[in-house]
Amino acid sequence: MIGEATLRVVEVEAPADLEAARLLMMSHAAALRGTSGSDAVLADAMKLPGPYVPVLGRLYLARLDGAAAGCVGLHPLGPKVGEVKRMYVAPAARRRGVARALMERLLADAHAIGYDRVRLGTLEEMTAAQALYRSLGFLEIPPYRAEELVDTVFFECHLADRRSSYASAPHTGEEP
Repeated sequence: MIGEATLRVVEVEAPADLEAARLLMMSHAAALRGTSGSDAVLADAMKLPGPYVPVLGRLYLARLDGAAAGCVGLHPLGPKVGEVKRMYVAPAARRRGVARALMERLLADAHAIGYDRVRLGTLEEMTAAQALYRSLGFLEIPPYRAEELVDTVFFECHLADRRSSYASAPHTGEEP
């Protein structure tokens, strides 16, 4: 295919996919260097799959034309509340639908797992990410993590409000 990239989102299961997700998270930590959150991202990368294992967690990898392009994790905050963590898209893959595809997959699976709500925190300066989250039905909420050390904006999505989008959203990659 000339000019059209193939985007695929998979749940991380294979060792090669786990290593690709680890490398993306390490890149994420490097990009955050200078903020207090970079050490936590790096520590998370070293402990993968860590809190992102099924039954209540997930780790996703996006591949663009076969190359690792982005990753995101889901882990439980409570019985019916999940949290999005470690969303990262490689610079060369940005503005190509990778983050949206990762989040659409995560939200559909969070609903299937049984979560009612999904929360996340993102740096105040990440305005493009905030616009994406808002377009996916997330609303800004007060902080839910007291130990936050950086300027973070918090969001929450009520998955019941998105039900109609689960049937119509394109599902890239393999079925869970």
